Amino acid sequence: MVQRKTFPASGTYGIAIATEQMKDGNWAVVATVTDSTPSAQRTIDLPVSAQRFGTQAEAEEHGVLMAREWIDHNMPQVA
Repeated sequence: MVQRKTFPASGTYGIAIATEQMKDGNWAVVATVTDSTPSAQRTIDLPVSAQRFGTQAEAEEHGVLMAREWIDHNMPQVA
């Protein structure tokens, strides 16, 4: 069963995480970054990692970390 959660991030960004338990019992994660404005929302799907985790919490933590790193690297710099 797929579990979905959202997390706030810097500025107008948000993080959506989906975790799923695989047949072997390990967990996979997919992360999506959202960027919202008053009139629109942009969705950025991050590359799917082949890495698997022993627990759902570990998978979730990895997905949030990947998304926060993407935001930090791609967010416009304020002068």
